[in-house]
Amino acid sequence: MNHENDQHRQIIDASHERSRRFGVMRSQRFPSQALASEELAKHLAGSIPFIDMALPVVRQLYEAVRGSGYFIILTDAEGCILHVIGDDEVIEEAQRLNMVTGTFMTEESIGTNAMGTALRTDKPIQVNATEHFIDAYHRWTCSAAPIHNPDGEIIGTLNLTGHAQDVHPHTLGLVIAAKEAIESKFESQMIQHQLSEANQYAFTLMNNLSFGVFAIDLNDEIHWVNDTACRILNIRRQLLINRQMSLFYKEWPGVKRKILLGETFLDEEGRIIVEGVDEKFIVNSYPIKTPENEILGFMITLREYRRMLSFVNKYAGSHARYTFQDIIGISAPIQQVISYARKVAPGPSSVLITGESGTGKEVFAQAIHNASSRHDGSFIAINCGAISTTLIESELFGYEDGAFTGARKGGRPGKFELADKGTLFLDEIGEMPLEMQVKLLRTIQEGSVTRIGGEKEIRVDVRIIAATNKNLSEEVRKGRFRLDLFYRLNVIPLRIPALRERREDIRALVKFFLKQKATSLGKNIPYLSPTLMEKVMDYQWPGNIRELENFIEKAVLLDGNILHITETTLPQEHVDQEERGYIHPVTTKDDQPLLSIEEAEREAILRAIKKLEGNISKAARVLKISRNTLYLKMKKYDIPF
Repeated sequence: MNHENDQHRQIIDASHERSRRFGVMRSQRFPSQALASEELAKHLAGSIPFIDMALPVVRQLYEAVRGSGYFIILTDAEGCILHVIGDDEVIEEAQRLNMVTGTFMTEESIGTNAMGTALRTDKPIQVNATEHFIDAYHRWTCSAAPIHNPDGEIIGTLNLTGHAQDVHPHTLGLVIAAKEAIESKFESQMIQHQLSEANQYAFTLMNNLSFGVFAIDLNDEIHWVNDTACRILNIRRQLLINRQMSLFYKEWPGVKRKILLGETFLDEEGRIIVEGVDEKFIVNSYPIKTPENEILGFMITLREYRRMLSFVNKYAGSHARYTFQDIIGISAPIQQVISYARKVAPGPSSVLITGESGTGKEVFAQAIHNASSRHDGSFIAINCGAISTTLIESELFGYEDGAFTGARKGGRPGKFELADKGTLFLDEIGEMPLEMQVKLLRTIQEGSVTRIGGEKEIRVDVRIIAATNKNLSEEVRKGRFRLDLFYRLNVIPLRIPALRERREDIRALVKFFLKQKATSLGKNIPYLSPTLMEKVMDYQWPGNIRELENFIEKAVLLDGNILHITETTLPQEHVDQEERGYIHPVTTKDDQPLLSIEEAEREAILRAIKKLEGNISKAARVLKISRNTLYLKMKKYDIPF
């Protein structure tokens, strides 16, 4: 106790010393600093949050001391009195000493006093009678404590003042308890603000997710749903809240059982039915648990199936790269085709592109897609001649889980589903088996597919662009192609001219391929002699643009030095169209027969397959063509698979 008294005495003595340095006179009666009325109004307005928070506690403290001759003062961090409350007679005494709102109770203003010294030392203190520096305050006993915000900064003081003869050590305890109550309110307010802010962040985050979110209780009632779910389901939130999830998601009871058994439910296809609208989504579901691992409910997320397919197709290369601006040619035949294709591109009608192999039918198909209203959708291509009869149905229509031996777990969407809201390009349509033509026709007519092994019809919105190098009218006459499918596909016929029909475009194509191949091969653009260019211009190019491209690649690889092998590089100029590109054999000086392009191609394929022991993938890489193209050529040249 003596130690505490000594510390207290040292604090008082130090305060008296400061008071003398500040020039405070013992005979002084009033604080030397006070705010004028206009300044006081502004000061009080800025202190409203602090006053509002502290006043309820101040009033409770007054109720505890009412009638005992005490009054209570609340100051801010600068020592300015913000509020005074107490019994009438003692308030009158305080007013006579100008202890009123707007005056400053700092040591600089009025010498040693509980409020000023508490602010100076940042400690609760009781100043009694003669411990006050000025004589006028010797009649008082004052107990004050600094008030802190949650960051530990002083924001004010709370003071309890009474007559000196009523001094009691518990008075300081009351003040400390009251100031702690005020600090607790500030801390609670801060926590409440942080929680509110965190909740706002959480709600903002959840409502701006790209996928829908449902929160469901153990009784399967929907407790909360984010804005995204309401938007993609086109329904107001109040029509979902407190309703059973199974009303909208029929498979929910089975999903719930899986989760309760500890199984995961991730990235599964599911159908949500809202107000008669049946939509497919990618569904995930998770249990909502307490820290003690008790399940409180479930969360379901919905991702739009079409959007997911679009995302997958985008990064799987299932998009159209070419536009009409990419098609090279100034000749009248090609310009007429481009002009016509531009006109029909925006519409929804099926397009049948015909033309010899290598004329660029898929380039036109991609350009039509990119010029249509479906340009944001997928462009899905399938080569009907490169896929076996047993696989083409699953490729087009997809299959369900367990539909057949080797089927991928979870099933797989077909090309029609992948192309929903986009374009499906059926290349080599003339090679499609008759039995598949029937199913294709039905799908196009009905606008829906049924996966292999499934029962549910899946609605699809697909534009069909087909291509063939065959004469489909002749195929229909021979019974190899269905007439009704032909009419369905041939709404917009588009014939691509052969390269020999547009010779004025050859120079531009040569220039383009020289630059492209030089860049891709890391070579300089070679010089092609006038003699070679004359032969290039005169040649019939039965393989069309594809053959020209391959020739230019060879020219780049050989740095243009191919004059001495021109005769073996370019077949004879006369091409018999009835023989589909074969030329009349000629001989070189060493009497070795020259081969036609197709004969040389067949020989190259046979050699590659033999050398690589029948490995089709490796052979395709060596020949620098795709596996599908290799299969097509093997079929064309009657090479056994």
